[in-house]
Amino acid sequence: MTFCTTAELVGLSGSTLDTGILTSVIEAADREINAYLAPWGLSGNSTGACKQASLKLSLAGLLERGLHTGEYQSTSGDFSSSVDVIRAIESNHKAAYQLLDQYKDAQISLSSSRRSFVRRVDGK
Repeated sequence: MTFCTTAELVGLSGSTLDTGILTSVIEAADREINAYLAPWGLSGNSTGACKQASLKLSLAGLLERGLHTGEYQSTSGDFSSSVDVIRAIESNHKAAYQLLDQYKDAQISLSSSRRSFVRRVDGK
């Protein structure tokens, strides 16, 4: 299951690419999210920060695809022909990782507040 849907990505990007291509872009974004969170024992989900990070990384993925193919699918938002594509990719990546850092910090804080400590007492 992906963290965001192709319909959400189309809504943000205006892309007319085939659903299979969009799904591949989203899956790559989600693998990147899970790889980033793995050192902390976390994985992403399809709510809140992870969903938004998935959309941001997917938007960056569409732009990167455009760099390779020379085809851009929309003229709205970050996909405008007057936008510096490299800067738009970097901006989406930065926003995604800020969201993931917030998610990671919240999850770590939540798990540490749930810890209980057991003290061993040697009885005589």
